Amino acid sequence: MERFPALISLLLLFMATEIVTTSVERENKSSSAGLIWSTAKEEGDLVHKAGHADDSTAAADDVDGGFSSLEGMLQWAIGHSDPAKLKESAQDVQRLSPSELRQRQLEIKELMEKLKMPSDAQLMQIALDDLSNSSLSLEDRHRALQELLILVEPIDNANDMCKLGGLGVIIRELDHPDSDVRKFSAWILGKASQNNPYVQKQVLELGALATLMKLVNSSSADEATKAFYAVSALIRNNVAGQQLFFAEAGDKMLQVIYKTEFSICSCFMHPCNLQLTTIPICRTY
Repeated sequence: MERFPALISLLLLFMATEIVTTSVERENKSSSAGLIWSTAKEEGDLVHKAGHADDSTAAADDVDGGFSSLEGMLQWAIGHSDPAKLKESAQDVQRLSPSELRQRQLEIKELMEKLKMPSDAQLMQIALDDLSNSSLSLEDRHRALQELLILVEPIDNANDMCKLGGLGVIIRELDHPDSDVRKFSAWILGKASQNNPYVQKQVLELGALATLMKLVNSSSADEATKAFYAVSALIRNNVAGQQLFFAEAGDKMLQVIYKTEFSICSCFMHPCNLQLTTIPICRTY
């Protein structure tokens, strides 16, 4: 019946330990001031939850395989457990002394920490560390870049990648001999820079614009398109970026684009207000 018996047992033991620990640490308000154990009502509530867990929540967790919180994991464990076994686990924990309960609780919490999903910042750091590894295989390099491409889409994540020193790592990949590595790197910079003045400033200061403009002339249509996308994202609504674009002969780059043999979007600067306007060419030679 249980899909992950080891995980369920761990979660149930953690839950039972929490309940009993709370009970033994609670003072009895009677004159004896003694400690009390888990009440029948608490055990009944536990079994009741096992029989009536939210089916929609359980179904959702089954689909995505993830949990938003420890409480969600516990609810999932309850919904996938046998009420009789759940009650038996609680009774077994009751036989432990207070010191044994605390020790068991610490052990379980350590295991639970290992089950936690890493944050987006941690995932980005892992991918960046992989890219910094010179012996990383090309396949794994592609994988790390694809993961970053997804992770940097939220603006907060893009800002975090800057703070992690990730921009320098990605910009170095623009000089990689593999076309797909250059393509993904340009794509990441474009996504991170789009409507984000903080990232735009960092990328421009690191000198990536000139490299991206050279990649626009790539013989690979995909690489050239992603590089142009990154250039557009960098200079959009950014006066400093637009000035640097012209200083790097951006007008000549645009002339070349109109003569290329693949479809691509072009842009030009309005001479009055230096605002970036996007014009789809919408033609294929």
